[in-house]
Amino acid sequence: MGATQLYIVRNNRARASLLTSLAAQRLTRDARISQIRELLRVRDASEAEKTFQSWIVDAGAKLMRLLQTDVGTLLSQFETGAANKAPFGSVTGMSLVRMSEEDADRMRKELPGVAVVRDRPLSLIRPNRPTGGKQARVARADIWHQEATWWSAAKRTGMAATGQGVTIAVLDTGVDETHPEIQGKVSAGYRFDVAKGEVVRMTPSTDTEGHGTHVAGLICGNTVGHAPGARVLNGTMIPNGEGNLSDFAFALEWTALRPEVQIMNMSAGIPGFIPELRSAMEELVAVGVLPVIAVGNEGRHRTRSPGNFLEALSVGATNKEGRVASFSGSGTMIVDNSEYNVPDLVAPGEGVLSCVVGGGYEPWDGTSMATPIVSGIAALIIEKYPNITVTDLSDELVANCAKLERSPEWRQGHGLVQVPKKLARGHARKKSTTGKKKAAGKRPKRGQ
Repeated sequence: MGATQLYIVRNNRARASLLTSLAAQRLTRDARISQIRELLRVRDASEAEKTFQSWIVDAGAKLMRLLQTDVGTLLSQFETGAANKAPFGSVTGMSLVRMSEEDADRMRKELPGVAVVRDRPLSLIRPNRPTGGKQARVARADIWHQEATWWSAAKRTGMAATGQGVTIAVLDTGVDETHPEIQGKVSAGYRFDVAKGEVVRMTPSTDTEGHGTHVAGLICGNTVGHAPGARVLNGTMIPNGEGNLSDFAFALEWTALRPEVQIMNMSAGIPGFIPELRSAMEELVAVGVLPVIAVGNEGRHRTRSPGNFLEALSVGATNKEGRVASFSGSGTMIVDNSEYNVPDLVAPGEGVLSCVVGGGYEPWDGTSMATPIVSGIAALIIEKYPNITVTDLSDELVANCAKLERSPEWRQGHGLVQVPKKLARGHARKKSTTGKKKAAGKRPKRGQ
C-alpha cells in the first residue's frame, strides 16, 4: 500500500431522503436545533450511510470522525459551548479519511455514490489594499457604500432595524474584537485544529492577517456596518489567508452545528467548480443557515468554489460609478443539466472603508468587501421577519436589487443589493415573498 493522503469524502446517496425530510429551513434557534436533530436522525438511519462506514472499516482506512456521540449529547455540548471537538460526517455529510491513493480509487469504483476529493489548498480571496496608510476617522464621503445600498436613506426615513438578535459566522482569518467599531459584538472566537479534530476557543478573539476584521466591520461596525446590532462569531478557517479543503469541511460542519448562527459569511475559495462538494452546502441550507460567499476577484469568466455553488448566495462587487468592478468574478455554470449565472447579486466592493487590526480604517477593493454588506442587509431582514426561511430570505434579497444600467446583466446577477424599503417607516408595506414555499436549496438563479 502506498503513502496515505487526506481525502474529503461524502456519501451522496442519502441526499434525496435527507432534503425531503427538511423543507422548512427556518433560521430561529429552536427551529435550527429541531432541523439539525432531524437531519442527523435520518442520516443515522440511512442504509447507504451504514454501507459507507462499513467499507471504511473493512479497508482499514482512518476515518477522522473524532467525536462520536448521540445527537442529544452533541447538541447539548454545542448549545452550552462545552464541546471542544467537532464531528465529521454529521450535518454536512462530509468526513475526512486518511487512505492511500489506491484505496481512494477503489472507493470511487465500489461506492459510486460517494464523492472522494483529495485535500488541497484553499485560500483567501485577497483584496487590493492601499499603500497610503490608514486613517483615524470616518468622513461622510467614506461611507458611500451605505448610500449605494439605500441604507443611509432607510435610516433617515426611520428604519429601526439593526440586525439585533442575529449572529453571523465569519469564516475568515480571524476578527480583532478590540477594534472600537466592533467592540462587544464578537460573540466568541475559535480556531480549528483539523489534525486533532478540535475547536479551540480564542480569548480574546484575534485576527491572524487583518482580512476578517475588515469584513466584520462591514457587517456590524458602528459607523461603517450595515447591521450594527448584529453579532459575529469568529471562525478562523484560513489563518494568515491560507488553508485547505479539510479546513473548509471542518468549519462548515462547525457552523452547521452552532444553533445561534443564521448566516455564514465566507471570502475564500478555489478557482473553478468542485461538483463533489456542492451538495454539502444543501445540508447547511436545510438546517437553516444562509451561506453568503464571495464569487472571486479574477474578473470575467472566472469564479471560485464554493461561491459558485447553486445553494450559495454568491456576491460580486461594484464601484462608486455604479458599475460592476473590473475585478469582480462572473461566469456561467452548467450543472446537472441546468444553467445559471453567478454572481446572484452585487454590492459595493471597490474603495470600501472598514476596520483594520489595532484600530483605524482603510478602503479595500474586493468581492470580500461586498459579501459582508449583503450579510448585514440579510440580518436586517431576519430581525424584521424572524420566522423567514433561508430560501425566502435569499429571494427577499434578490427581489430588492437595483439594476445597474451601465453593466451587462450577466455580470451583476439580479443587480445591486438594496435595503428593502418596507424596513423603513413611512413606506407602505408591500406584499412579502416570505410566505412562499420552495424545495430546500432550489432557489432559482439567473438562466433557470
